Amino acid sequence: MENRELKRIIQDAAEDLGYKGVMELTDACDLSYERVSRVYGGSTLAKLSDVAHVASVLGLKIKFVNKLGEE
Repeated sequence: MENRELKRIIQDAAEDLGYKGVMELTDACDLSYERVSRVYGGSTLAKLSDVAHVASVLGLKIKFVNKLGEE
């Protein structure tokens, strides 16, 4: 698996599903524009819960692990 930035993975998945930008993705996610745009743009201010929710809407699954590698 190649190492890619999370924002690029989110953007590519959105494009693959036919979302033409943040506004369309915002409607699908039922979150505010500000919250979705932080995730879409790769902002470090994005909440983990928002990242997980947007990823879920796009059919992606994020696995969170601690520094010991445990889920």
